[in-house]
Amino acid sequence: MLTHWNKLLTTACTVIDIGVNTIYPIFKNGSSSLMAVADKTYVNKQIANCNNIIILLRDPEERFVSGINEYCKQNNLDVRDTWELVYDDKIINRHFAPQWLWLFHLYKFYRGKVILKPFKTIKEYCKVHTNKEKKKTDVALIKQFVEVDYELIENHLNEPILLEKLIRKYKNVLS
Repeated sequence: MLTHWNKLLTTACTVIDIGVNTIYPIFKNGSSSLMAVADKTYVNKQIANCNNIIILLRDPEERFVSGINEYCKQNNLDVRDTWELVYDDKIINRHFAPQWLWLFHLYKFYRGKVILKPFKTIKEYCKVHTNKEKKKTDVALIKQFVEVDYELIENHLNEPILLEKLIRKYKNVLS
């Protein structure tokens, strides 16, 4: 599965400061809103000097549906036809990539502690809401896109944890 996501893993990795908080914005997890209020931006190797990076995790089902819809909107595609292509592993994209995959992206440049927080805490970091979606076409979940994300939310919210510990725990999912 990792080779399918290589396009995501080879893009620039960005972490931001908002006030005293350092946050790793994930697509479809308020990233546009967070970037709009960022005080400082770190990219790739600069991230190694950060500490205690906050990562907001969104409800996996809600994010998957939203991500598929956003991808279709940006590419002027039919949602149901696109879902079929995603299901058949013919399309991948950052908007609906599993959130745990984003942890691997961050791990390329950062080895410190992270704090996974529920998406609702975005209100603590920004009041802006850019790219708010209105109408979404519902699609069925694809297990491999949400399974580990649910586990992360269930088992690791609000606890400072070394990113490496999470990577070791979930790396076999990529095989």
